[in-house]
Amino acid sequence: MKKERVFFITVADKPGVLFKITNIFRRRNFNIESVTVGKTLVKGESQIVIVINADDEEADSFARMVKKLIDVYEVIEAPKESCYAQELLLAKLDGEHEELEKLAKKYGAEVVENGSLIIKYAGEPSNVEMLAEELTRFKIIHISRTGITAVVKEDGKDILRFGR
Repeated sequence: MKKERVFFITVADKPGVLFKITNIFRRRNFNIESVTVGKTLVKGESQIVIVINADDEEADSFARMVKKLIDVYEVIEAPKESCYAQELLLAKLDGEHEELEKLAKKYGAEVVENGSLIIKYAGEPSNVEMLAEELTRFKIIHISRTGITAVVKEDGKDILRFGR
């Protein structure tokens, strides 16, 4: 049965590593739902967070193929429900300031006035999706979403670890 899974991939912070990893998904004609990359506290390492919709066999296969890459140090796979996931949305809008303030308050978002009317929201991915839909009431000049970043909740009993 397919379900959303989150892969935490610790890699060498070098050019081309992300391409090699995403190329594995491309070769198998598999869609990546979300991908984010950030530095870790270890110099020369980054963490890639990839969300896919896959069954157990597909997820295990991807994890093993990714782990074989030379610049990959560790692959951790966890069901999305085992993760605390967040996404950031920034949107530059044209519209009624008071209406945007009401909408921002509803979601716990922040309205930033920096020469432009900007809304900033970090939250559950489903809430980001709902807010993005509601923002269509305004004239959207530019919208940017980070994709999901996550950490495993509690003890992570249901995670699979490959490497390290």
